[in-house]
Amino acid sequence: METRHLGRWAAQALVAGSMLGIGIFIAPPVVATHVQSPLWFLLLWVAGGLAALCGALCVAELGAMMPRAGGEYPYLRAAYGPGIAFATGWLQLLATFPGSLATMAVGTAAFQLPVLLGPSFAAPVDLGLVTVEGPTFWAIALVLALTGLNHVGIVLSGRVQLVLTVVPLAVLLAVSLFVVGDIGTVEVSREALRVGLDPGPSAFAVAQAYLSIYFAYSGWNAAIYIGGEIADPGRNLPRAVVGGTLMVAILYFVLCAGYLSVFDIDKLAGVGEAGTAAAGALFGHAGVIAVTLMILLAMLGSINGTVMAGSRIAYAMAEQGHCIPAAGRLSARFGTPVVALWLQAALATALILSHRFEQLMDYAAAAMLISGSLAVASVIVLRRKDPEHPRPYRLGFYPWAPLVYVGSSVFVLGALAAKGDLSVLMAAGWFGLALLLHALVVAPRLR
Repeated sequence: METRHLGRWAAQALVAGSMLGIGIFIAPPVVATHVQSPLWFLLLWVAGGLAALCGALCVAELGAMMPRAGGEYPYLRAAYGPGIAFATGWLQLLATFPGSLATMAVGTAAFQLPVLLGPSFAAPVDLGLVTVEGPTFWAIALVLALTGLNHVGIVLSGRVQLVLTVVPLAVLLAVSLFVVGDIGTVEVSREALRVGLDPGPSAFAVAQAYLSIYFAYSGWNAAIYIGGEIADPGRNLPRAVVGGTLMVAILYFVLCAGYLSVFDIDKLAGVGEAGTAAAGALFGHAGVIAVTLMILLAMLGSINGTVMAGSRIAYAMAEQGHCIPAAGRLSARFGTPVVALWLQAALATALILSHRFEQLMDYAAAAMLISGSLAVASVIVLRRKDPEHPRPYRLGFYPWAPLVYVGSSVFVLGALAAKGDLSVLMAAGWFGLALLLHALVVAPRLR
């Protein structure tokens, strides 16, 4: 898949659009519940943005070094060998991308669509043989519709992605700056921040909060999944990854400051979906409709970007004999990995039908932490293992950027695993099972 149609701005829109999803509207109340301190709330969002930027800097070097389809899979194979690459690829195939798609689609169908189209939109849907809850039905419909869009071509999907990213990003940033810039609300926020750091939350509470923040920031590596389709990847891919991540990190901080300008920390913890709730408190019904429409566009952009990026995992794995051969085939008409696309849609649909919203978010985030940490650490491994390989972009904050990212991820995973967190144990279990499968079945067959 080496037809390079996408330029810098389309790739940057993919990164920003993949990041700007349901997380920034759903995660803040969850974070507020765990930390219960405005200052800790903002500090954790800053820490999440810093970690995402560190990760983006690392994958920018990797992506420019090996601009291929499949995301982290080629780097992991080069750094650690086929076993780790196989296990990580299957973790992403079964958990990371289907879990992200399911979470975003369910959140959109449960929160945004009923506001815009009326409460009847959330009513159960009778399909004849079975009745499905409204949000479940429309979440599946969203996944299938955007998978269909990606089926018919990367260029069309990239253009749609650009529109679905730029419009809501600009409007939401403008609204947030307006809210934070108001003198009265700034005074409220400053008063709230005087609560300070004492008493601070426990390590477990910080880890739980960070897991939700990590999900909100996920997508900073989206462009590397279509590295084989980006024009002049040595220049455009690093700019897209770092530029898109920085844009969204700034927006997230402004949005979170805006939430604290509207709600105190206890009320924020109970609002459910922060974006619509803040719009209602500030602007009334008309504001709710306008802001919800922008959130919906952002959600569609995030789902579309995730569909586009995630399908390239199965494609890259199939090329190495690590997935069903059909996943590596391209459509003769559209040049897209159609089997990989619809396999991903089927897995996301299964998760939508079998999990609750917060379970989906935590499950996807835990899987991302594992795969993301291995990918970022591969910068260090490959600098030692293959120092002569051409690197069009070299990470400037080496080795601090990978150490910050991996260190924060290990802290969160360790704190949650110590408390028996189910999402971390499930993700780690899938990873371990895939390693065992590779050692006992796949490796002997490929020798």
